[in-house]
Amino acid sequence: MNLEKARILIVGATGGIGSAVASRLKRAGTELLLHGRHRKSLDEPSYIQGDLSFSCEIEKIVRAAEAFDINMLINCAGVNQFSRFESADIDRLLNINVAGPMKLTQMLLPHLKSKQESVILNVGSTFGAIGYPGYVAYCATKHAIKGFTEALSRELSDSTVSVQYFSPRATNTSINPRVVNEMNHSLGVGSDEPGEVAREIVQALVRGRSRSQMGNPESVQVKINSLFPSIVDSAVAKQLPVIREHLVKTEQEI
Repeated sequence: MNLEKARILIVGATGGIGSAVASRLKRAGTELLLHGRHRKSLDEPSYIQGDLSFSCEIEKIVRAAEAFDINMLINCAGVNQFSRFESADIDRLLNINVAGPMKLTQMLLPHLKSKQESVILNVGSTFGAIGYPGYVAYCATKHAIKGFTEALSRELSDSTVSVQYFSPRATNTSINPRVVNEMNHSLGVGSDEPGEVAREIVQALVRGRSRSQMGNPESVQVKINSLFPSIVDSAVAKQLPVIREHLVKTEQEI
């Protein structure tokens, strides 16, 4: 889509990747409606606050998006949790990472379908394709978003709505606590700055890419996991002692 003609709702625009995407699109002169979960004041006249855990808040966001007359929806909102599965806050992760974005998208579809051209872009994660210890519930939510995007894209393939999926690898945002950053460093896990991810997201939008996986060797690992999962099983098993060590550190800091 030509960004000069875009009117975009960015969900989860107050931090991390969403904030970086908003900054990049704003510099491009794109009309933006920014959403945040908290009542943070943004230096932006078009801002809507809402918690995706609650249907009434989603309805408020939908009304604002329709009034703004959006033709693009970017779902960036998400929460993470590095913990043993026994300690995972399943309801919080499912509500904010899966149910909220799905309900919002569903409610905005009639409006988006009424446009000559419109776009839905869902931001996922490498963990949406590779299950990883310490992120069991989070991985499940990102697998769900990947499947949701793929199925919706195929369902709307004969419509004017284009559905895209963007999968970043580890990103240096506040969503990751210090212990996770230490673990990634110990394991040699590559990571990107939010601005780098935002640049790739905007390029994916401009070029209309249906699927994008950021990072190397992550893009290769995703393919190997799909075709030969036992290879990834063995590689992750070797990392497990380091992961467990940092899980203990996380529990001690709580």
